[in-house]
Amino acid sequence: MSIQKKSLISNLNATKKANVANTPLADATPGTTGVKTAKMAKMAKMAKMAKMAKMAKMAKLAKVADF
Repeated sequence: MSIQKKSLISNLNATKKANVANTPLADATPGTTGVKTAKMAKMAKMAKMAKMAKMAKMAKLAKVADF
């Protein structure tokens, strides 16, 4: 196989990988929407828990400062 063919194949593979990486969630295959929805719900739950932990920490600091 010539160097030019190898280079062309390499470029095509790199382009394909870049296109897959840049594909937005809406353009993904319909069968994966359940997984993506679950991931989004998990991330929302994690964000909510982080916010609650931060508020609890602030309340604890406020309680300590009030004595």
